[in-house]
Amino acid sequence: MKRAFFLGILSGVIVVILLIRFFPPGDDFHLDNPFWNGLKDLKEESGASPVNLKSAFRLMVSPSRSVLFIIGPSGSYTDREISLISGYLQGGGTLFLADDFGSANSILRGLGLKTRFTGHLVVDPLFRGKAQVFVKTVDFGGQLTQIESLMFNYPASLQVASGEGKVLAFSSPFSFYDDNLNGKREKDEAQGPFPMIAFIPYRGGKIYLVSDSSLFINCMLNEGENKKLLQTVIKNKKVIVDVSHHPAGTLLKLKNAELMAYEFLSRFEVRYSVFLVLVICILLIRFKKKKVMLEEEIESIIESILGKHPTWSKDTLIKLKKELGK
Repeated sequence: MKRAFFLGILSGVIVVILLIRFFPPGDDFHLDNPFWNGLKDLKEESGASPVNLKSAFRLMVSPSRSVLFIIGPSGSYTDREISLISGYLQGGGTLFLADDFGSANSILRGLGLKTRFTGHLVVDPLFRGKAQVFVKTVDFGGQLTQIESLMFNYPASLQVASGEGKVLAFSSPFSFYDDNLNGKREKDEAQGPFPMIAFIPYRGGKIYLVSDSSLFINCMLNEGENKKLLQTVIKNKKVIVDVSHHPAGTLLKLKNAELMAYEFLSRFEVRYSVFLVLVICILLIRFKKKKVMLEEEIESIIESILGKHPTWSKDTLIKLKKELGK
């Protein structure tokens, strides 16, 4: 019974470990998330790999041959992270910064730029998708003249500082800010068109600003010409995606903990120490088992002797057994 109970618990633990290992994460903007809010399709389309700006000493890529994507960042970027991004841009890198109501302005501020994400929700009653918050951008210029329409999902807009950059895409004149989320334009809510995509040259590098963090998630990548925009920006360059500013869910935390445990146990000294401990434990268990079996056998012999000689003293036989054991 005890053995079956132990095997049941062990099997359950193994199943949980395997589920944690192989069940995909559902976190927003995660590169391995195959659900609607993930970036797995972007990863497969572009060969994107993750980078953690919080822990990176420097970006291990050639800036001029790569594109750094920062999508829907959460939390402010530190001076060290800003310095890392700035150095990447000065080396000829391309930054693709997609946000709506997140913390991308901390990056622009840190880079010394005056352009900002407005934080106002843009809706369009005419140029839209299935819902009013699915906004079509239809007016393109500069590097994006070959694109006819993009589909945004709960987008904001951009406020591009004079002389700092160039607007590449506008929403339609029918769009407006819907800050109170009632689907109607109030007197104090501005009317479009609004800047939705901008390009800023920066000290040898390039910055693309997109006022929607959802443009490339799995459920939006194939909407409009969103995928064409992705291909236009990357141009066969290596794609890296910052994953340091996305809060991790419970499953992802468990996955990270499991990975850390695996990496720890994979070390040579740890692996062989564990092996040695297991060998010692097995030998001790076997020795204890044999000892118990021997004691049970001696007890059986004593009972057999007493059965044949009931007048003999059991205590005397036990003492004799102990003396022989010494």
